[in-house]
Formats: sequence, structure tokens, C-alpha cells
Amino acid sequence: MKKLIIIHIVFFALGTMAFAQFIPSGNNQSGGRGFPTMQQGGFQNGQNQDQNNEQEEGSQQPTVPSEVKNWRLVDDFSLSDTVVVDTVSTGFQIYNPIHQRSIANVFTGNLGAPAQSIIIEEMPVHNSFLFSRNLNYWLTSPKDWKYYNTRTPYTNLYYQHSGPKRRSEENVGVLFTQNINKNVNVGFNYKLISSVGKYDGQQVDNRLFRLFSSYSGRRYEVHGSFFYGKTDQLNNGGIIDDNNILNPEDNQYDGPEYIPVHFTNASTRIDNYKLFINQKLKIGNVSIAVNDSVKETTPLATASHTFEMDRYRRAYKIDDLSGVFPEDESLWFYNQINNDPTQTKDTTYQTTYRNTIQLKFNEEANPFLQFGMRVYLMNEVERNRWPASTVAIEDTAGNPTGEFIYHKRKEQRTATAFGGQLFKNRGKNFFYDAGMRIWFQGHKAGDSELTGGFNTRFRVAKDTAGFFARGGIFLTSPDFFTEKYYSNHISWDKRFDPEQTVKIHGGINIPTRRLQLTGEIRLLNDHIYWNEEALPEQTSEFLQLIQIKLKKHFQLWNLHSRNEVVYQLTSHDRIIPVPELSVFSSNYFENTLFQVLFFQLGFDVRYHTAYYSPDFMPATGQFHIQRERKTGNYPVVDPFVNFHLKRANIFVKYDHVNQGLMSNDYFHTIGYPVNPGGLRFGVSWNFYD
Repeated sequence: MKKLIIIHIVFFALGTMAFAQFIPSGNNQSGGRGFPTMQQGGFQNGQNQDQNNEQEEGSQQPTVPSEVKNWRLVDDFSLSDTVVVDTVSTGFQIYNPIHQRSIANVFTGNLGAPAQSIIIEEMPVHNSFLFSRNLNYWLTSPKDWKYYNTRTPYTNLYYQHSGPKRRSEENVGVLFTQNINKNVNVGFNYKLISSVGKYDGQQVDNRLFRLFSSYSGRRYEVHGSFFYGKTDQLNNGGIIDDNNILNPEDNQYDGPEYIPVHFTNASTRIDNYKLFINQKLKIGNVSIAVNDSVKETTPLATASHTFEMDRYRRAYKIDDLSGVFPEDESLWFYNQINNDPTQTKDTTYQTTYRNTIQLKFNEEANPFLQFGMRVYLMNEVERNRWPASTVAIEDTAGNPTGEFIYHKRKEQRTATAFGGQLFKNRGKNFFYDAGMRIWFQGHKAGDSELTGGFNTRFRVAKDTAGFFARGGIFLTSPDFFTEKYYSNHISWDKRFDPEQTVKIHGGINIPTRRLQLTGEIRLLNDHIYWNEEALPEQTSEFLQLIQIKLKKHFQLWNLHSRNEVVYQLTSHDRIIPVPELSVFSSNYFENTLFQVLFFQLGFDVRYHTAYYSPDFMPATGQFHIQRERKTGNYPVVDPFVNFHLKRANIFVKYDHVNQGLMSNDYFHTIGYPVNPGGLRFGVSWNFYD
């Protein structure tokens, strides 16, 4: 398998250089299917932008420079879908990656820490490496990665800081990309989050590096990336007594960092390596009529091959267990020791190799039926290693030395699937696709998914509106470690049936009115969740989830109010608890001083109703059910000011300015309070030379 990886790397490098004489195919100019899903803009950490790319009327924001274009690979990497390059300052003050992704989350409080969206439409259907799921916003996947085409070198530098010095947070980012010629682009992306945390035992050190390149030729295209991501974090298990926050008058400690927590020496480190290579070869030529007098030549079909390697290593450690298991058993955080009574050293590995071959018949070459078609074959090889029982080392007299030999168990699995899709991505007013995937071999045999969607655009008086819908039926087997795991403090060995999911999402989008109304229904059967003992469990209950979301931007003169409201219902809140109402509102005054300094002065509000928010289990990195008490019903208010001057965006913000004014029940979940108020600033600078 190592030889196969080396061959792919060499082939990718040679292909990038050898075809440099061809004319660009223009794949980076594709508009995609035009579904109005909300996607984050460019590297500059801005507020989510509508994929329809229409500039909001009445906005004074600077325009996007034309020198930089970027796109993602979608539909199993068969389509290049253009993404907005975000250089505007609206939403720049939203610095936390989890808040850029979702308006409501449960997480452990510190910047870069594990987090899980509590919005129904953002709950994943497909499985990934179990122990990194709540860090997927940092350890991203190839479907999230962007590729670029630039007329000039493009660099973005980002820095964000919050004090005080002894509890500082820093967020650093560098993006560089440049075209070697009009066909070939190369670049890299580096990000760092370094945060001590406002409470003890919360330190975070997250890093990622991605090297990427793309080539677009008349007959051949290739996209490639190498990704390394690391999360190295202390897990304090939460504060021991929530009353230190709920009743501060009884708090005998000098500051948040002195409040006792369960652990100060427990840590989790995840290392993730990814290699991605996607190659396309265009086959045949067909002449199609553009109008009565003009014809153009387009490829009949496209053959492609995608190689993915995804390797995870997770290590959970507690250096000294003597303080974790005191004589008073009521103070124990964990109920058991399975291997080593002196320390915890649980290391787990998972490596996945995936190969996909596709044949795509381009819709441009089908002028009569006006749709395209693709078929593909996908194969996965998965290798797992996890802790096994240890062996105590004895001296020559047969007495235990207090040291242990650690063993691993390992297992390899394979799975193969075939699939296809019909699609219409070209045009102005109507787009659709319908696809299927069936796994017929290996541990996923019997799994399947049927998906489809459409998007329409039409005129209503002076407005442009659009209806859209997307849905799917999924039969999904649990991943390996959901069924089997063994460690020093927690273990399970179970067999679960595949989960059955029906997902229907749709709505209406009116960009000229800056209005979007959407709804989603999910029907779940044989759902797997994490119970109150922090163990996986499958329910036979039929679950129903309903979500309605409204996004609306109001404007009166230079006063703006950007709002997102989500209403949710769950049929079984003991299995899938969600807040009934979640709200995000950003309100600001914007203007331009001296015709050069654009600014926004305002405040953000985040709020959700009270619910039984999931607790967090450090040994597995999972959020799980708790019925101890509800959290929520507490607004977090953050005043801010944004500036845009030429190529620079700057923000100054005070987090949680209302701390303790209305209530002291400010918790993400039990044991994990919202960070206390504090000042922070950030700057992003773009260079086009």
C-alpha cells in the first residue's frame, strides 16, 4: 500500500508539470448546481455567505477582487463548484470556527475545543473516525477544501488575540496561493489555535497545514492536497461544582482559573494525515450549437480516478492516577480501571484508503435530453488498532514491579460500492440531481443511499426568488469503534443494526429581499446514541425531528440587523435533546469615514432555550445524554467594531459583556461554563502581489 501511495504522488507531480502547455479548461469558472446552501466564504473567517453570490442591495461593503477565484470539488469530486471569495468585513468579528459553522453548539468552552452543533440540519448522516467527530471543524475533509486560480500571487494573513497574558488565546492563519502559469496553481494553508483557557486544565494547541495544487488543461485536470492536522488538548472533565458559577457570592476563589476541576493532567492528542489526488481525463469531442451561427466543441465524457488516504492516531493520557481515584469513591470521575492502575495511556489508530473510478457523460454533450450522467465504483480498505489488556511485569521472585506491557488488537476491513447520478448543473433557472449508492461487498454490504434535489429561480415582480429542496434515504452501518472499544476506563463490545434515516430539506430563497425560509424533517429508526453512562446504545424507538429556520436581514438607513432564528421539535428528547428555539442576531451601524475607512459598530446576541444539553466524556471525546439539569435560556451579548481599510479587516470585540447581569446560569453544558467577559482583537490582511 505504501508503494501505491508513492506512485500516486509521483503521478500527480508529473501530471502537473507535463501538461502545462494546454489551454485552461475553465473548470474553475463552473457555477455548480446553484443550490442555495449557506457556505462559508474565503479564508478570512467571515460570516456565511449565500451560494447564489448575489451582492446584497444597499450594502456599502467593498467588492470582491476579480484576481482570485476558488472552488470546491463536490458530487464525489466530479464537479468544481465555485465558492465566494470572502474579503468583506461583515461578520468578521465571529472568530470562533464553531460559531462560523453553526449558531448554536454544545462544547467545552475553550477556543479550539470539542464541539457539536445542536441544529438538526447540521447533524451528520455519514460516519467518520469516532474519536475526532467533535473536532471535524478543525480536522477537515477533502470535500471542504478549496482550490484557487489567481492572476497574481494571493496571500492572506490572520491574527486574533485575547488576554489576559496568563490566560491568553491566539489564533493565527496564513494562506498563500499563486499560479505558476495560467494552468497550474500551487499554495499552502497554515492555521494555529493556542489557548491556555479561562479555566484550569483547558489548554488547547491545534495546528493544521495543507499543501495543495491544481492543474486545468484542455484534456487533463488534476487536484491534489496533503493535509496534516493536530489537536493537543487538556481535558479537565468540567468544573467539580457548578455552584461556584451559579452562586458567585459563595465562591471563595479569586478567579475562574482557580475553580477546582476534575483533571489537570488528562490530555488528548489527535494526529491526522490526509493525502488526496483527483485526476480527470476528458474523452471525445462533440460540437454543439451556441446559436444559429456559432458552434463550440465540448468533451463527450470525463473519466476520473480519486485516491484518498486518511490516517488518525488518538492518544488519551493521564500521567498519574493517584489523584483521580481518592479513597472517597463518591469523588471518582471514572468507575473502573481496566489495565494500568498507575497511569492511563490509551492509543487508537485508524487508517482508511479509498479509491474511486468514475465515468461522467457531460450534459453539454447531450443537447436533446438536457442532462448529464455519471457512474462510479468505490473501494475502501480500513485498518484499525486499539488497546488490549495489559500484562503486569514481575521481577525474578514473581513480585509485580508496578510496570506493564501494553498490547494492541488490530483488524482490517474492506468494502466496495457502486453508484450513479443524473444531473443538470447548467442553465439559469432550474437545476436538479438524483443519485444512488449501494455497498455490495465487505462490512458495509447492504448499506445504501438514495439522494436528490432541485433548485429553481424565477422572477416575482421586481424580485428574484427560488424554491429548493434536497433529501435522501440512508441505510448506514455503524463505524468500527462504535461497536467495539477497550481502554483503561471505559469499554464496550456490541453489535448494532444499520441506522435508517430519511432526510427532507427545502425552502424558499429571495436574495433581493435578503430572506431565506427553510425547513427540515428527519425520520430515524434504529438510531445509535450515547447514553447516560457515556456508552453507545441503539434504540428501537421511531424518532422524528422537525426544524424551521428563518434568515432575514433588515436595513433602515445605515442600521442593519442580520437575524437567524431556528425552531426545532424532537419526538424523544431523552435520546436526541435539542433546544426548541435558537437565535443569532447581529445588529450594527455601518458607514464610511473620509471615503476610505469603512466601519461597523454594533453587537451580537446568541440565545437558545433551556434543554438537557449533552455532557462530555473525555475518555472517548463524545457528548452523551444527561438528565441532571437543563442549561440555556441565557443570552450571550458581544459588542464589536469592525474596520475595513484597503486590504485590511480589523475587529475589536468584548465577549460576554453581560456576564452576571441577568443570571449566573451561563453554561454550555453541565460543568462547562461560558467563558467570562474579555476583550479581544483580530486583523486579516490580503496581499495581491
